Amino acid sequence: MLREIGTIQGVRSYLEAKLKAKQPLMGFGHRVYKVKDPRAVILQQLAQKLFTHCGKSPLYALAEETERVALELLSQKRVYPNVDFYSGIVYDAMGIPTDTFTSIFAMARAAGWLAHWLEQMKENKLYRPDQIYEGEHNRSYLPLDQRQ
Repeated sequence: MLREIGTIQGVRSYLEAKLKAKQPLMGFGHRVYKVKDPRAVILQQLAQKLFTHCGKSPLYALAEETERVALELLSQKRVYPNVDFYSGIVYDAMGIPTDTFTSIFAMARAAGWLAHWLEQMKENKLYRPDQIYEGEHNRSYLPLDQRQ
C-alpha cells in the first residue's frame, strides 16, 4: 500500500479514496484487537531503531504519515495498525523481497499453529481434518519479474 501511495503528499487523498470506495486499508484493523496491535507496537519500535541506525527511509516517513492520517480518518471506527503494517517496513529495511513477506509471516506462525494442534490433540477436542498436500513437490522459485 505504501508503494501505491508513493509520496507523503499523496497519503490523505489515497486513504480518503480507499475509504470512500469502502475498500480495506491494508495493515489496519484486527478482528480481536480494538486497540493498536501490541505486535505492531513492537515492530514500530524495531523499525524506528533500524532507521535510526541505518538512516531514515522515505518508506518509513511515509508509513508514519499514513498511520497519522489513517488514525485521524478512522478515529470513529477504532481501527488501528496491525502487525502487517510495520512488519513489511521492517522486512523491507532488511532487504527482504516484497513477494516473500507473506511466506515469512506464515513461517513465523507455523510453530504456533503446531502448538495449537498439539493442544487440541491432548484435549481430545474436534480439530480440522488432516490436509494432505497434493501439489508438485520440490518446485524451483522464479521471481515475479521473471514470470510470464
